[in-house]
Formats: sequence, C-alpha cells, structure tokens
Amino acid sequence: MMALLRSRKTMYVLVGLVVIGLVVSGAIGLFQSFNSAPVATPGAQGQQPPPQAQGEQPEPPPEVGALGSPPSGFTYVDQDEAHCAQGQCFRLILIAGEEGEELDIDANEAVETVYEHLLGNGWRQELPENAESSDDIALADSVLTDGETLVADSSAPAAGAVPVLMLGNAGMPAY
Repeated sequence: MMALLRSRKTMYVLVGLVVIGLVVSGAIGLFQSFNSAPVATPGAQGQQPPPQAQGEQPEPPPEVGALGSPPSGFTYVDQDEAHCAQGQCFRLILIAGEEGEELDIDANEAVETVYEHLLGNGWRQELPENAESSDDIALADSVLTDGETLVADSSAPAAGAVPVLMLGNAGMPAY
C-alpha cells in the first residue's frame, strides 16, 4: 500500500481528483453566491421578484457550442453534466489542446487566450458594480457574455491547474 502512495502516477491522479473537486465546489459556491439575497436599497422596499413557481425546473445551461469554435490550437471539452443550485444551472468546460491533450501553458494564460478570442467574436466583458472600465479588472477575473450566455473562469488558483470555464445563462446575475 505504501508503494502505491509513493507512485508518481497515483499522486497525479490524487492531485487531479482534488483539483477537480475544488473546481466543482468553487463553481457551486460561486453560483450560490450569485443567488444570495440582495441587500435591500431604500427605494426598492416592497419590490420583490416573483418567487419561482413550485415544481418549475431551472433552465438548463447552454451547451459547449454556445462558445463557437475555439482559438487555434485549443479545444473545448464538455464535462457532460449540468450543475444546478437554487434554480440556476451551469456547465463546466475544460480548455485543452487541439487533440484534447494537456496544454503546456498555465490555466490563466489559456483562459485569457480564450477570452480574447471570444471578445474578438462579439462577446463583451461584464463589469462588476465597483469597476468603471475594463481596465479596472483583469480579463481572466471577469465574466463575458454574448447576451444569451455567461462565461466565467473557474480554474483552481494552484500552479499546474486545469483551465476550466463555467457556462451559464445570461439571465442569471454575473457578479
């Protein structure tokens, strides 16, 4: 048993599972924070959105095709599973090399390359309330939209992390 724990391959598998677990739990937490109760403003008292009807299913997240074609040398790998929490659903998409192989660049650089490609294809950067221009927030830390789909970086912040995008419907809050 100890020899198995000393194996590099076993350690890579364990690290990969931990990273994927962190990415999924972080993505779920991010989307749950999108759905938390907003802070009431003095002029908006008494104005509440209608609650979701009983038994109404949340809208499924967009398919990977919503991103269009990937940048040259990249491919999108759909994890084939929708994650839903509090009436909102999202899909995790891995960014890989052209043949599905692991990229030789870090996750942040891969996400920025994909973001620049999307911006060149008509997507726009969503800005949080405290940002006045796109210069106030790093590209990889922002959310992009095409009006129907939201894309956010969901990569783990560790070195050697797998680049992961999170797709959701544009009807949900971006920040």
